[in-house]
Amino acid sequence: MRMFLWSLLAVCPLYAQSPSIVISEIMWMGSSLSSADEWVELYNAGDSTQVLDGWTLTRLTSLGEEAMLTIEQGMIRPGETFLIANYAADHANSRLATVPDLVDASLSLPNSKLQLALYNGSPEFGGQLMDIADDGKGAPLAGDSAQKRSMERIDIWGDGRMESSWHTAETAYGWDPDSPEMGTPGLVPSHINPPTPMRPTAIQSTNWATIKAQ
Repeated sequence: MRMFLWSLLAVCPLYAQSPSIVISEIMWMGSSLSSADEWVELYNAGDSTQVLDGWTLTRLTSLGEEAMLTIEQGMIRPGETFLIANYAADHANSRLATVPDLVDASLSLPNSKLQLALYNGSPEFGGQLMDIADDGKGAPLAGDSAQKRSMERIDIWGDGRMESSWHTAETAYGWDPDSPEMGTPGLVPSHINPPTPMRPTAIQSTNWATIKAQ
C-alpha cells in the first residue's frame, strides 16, 4: 500500500459547520471471537444522499499515513449509517448480526496510536479530508478492549481528535444472541449530541451540512 508522509495532527483547526459524513463508531479491538472482528461505521449527518464511490479510509503507520481501503461502490442516506467490516456477518469469526454494507479484508485497526481519516476520494489525487477519528498518540480515546466495547461518536460538531468527541459504548444492538459486546453497529449512536451551528470543527470540506435531527 502507498504511504502518505504527512501527519493528520498537523491539520490546522478551521471554523466551519460539521461535515455531512463522519466516522461515527469504531470497533478497534475486535470481538470475543476474534481480534480481527473489527468494523468502522460512517454516519450521514446531512440532508441528502451521498454517493461514496471512491471514498478512502486511511490509518497511521510508523512511516506516516497509509491508504487502508477504498469504497468502490456505496451510498448513504440522510440519518443512516454505512458499516464497513473485516468479516461478513455469517463468518465464523464474526459476532455481527447486522449485515455490513461493505466487507473488506483490508480493514485492520491498531489498538494504539489509532487514527483514521475519511476522504471523499484518493488523498493522493486530490481527495478532500472529510473527518478524522482519534489523535493517534497512544491508547484510543474511547472503547474497551477487555470488555469489547466500541468507540462511539458523541459529538459530530467537535474535533474527532479530541476525547470529548467520543464515548465508550454502554448499549448493545446488532450483535448475535448472547454476545457480550457493547456497541451499535448499523444504528446511529444514541449519545450523538444535537446540532449547535456555531460550534467549531477541525475539518473543512466542500460538503458541509446540518446534522439531521434524531
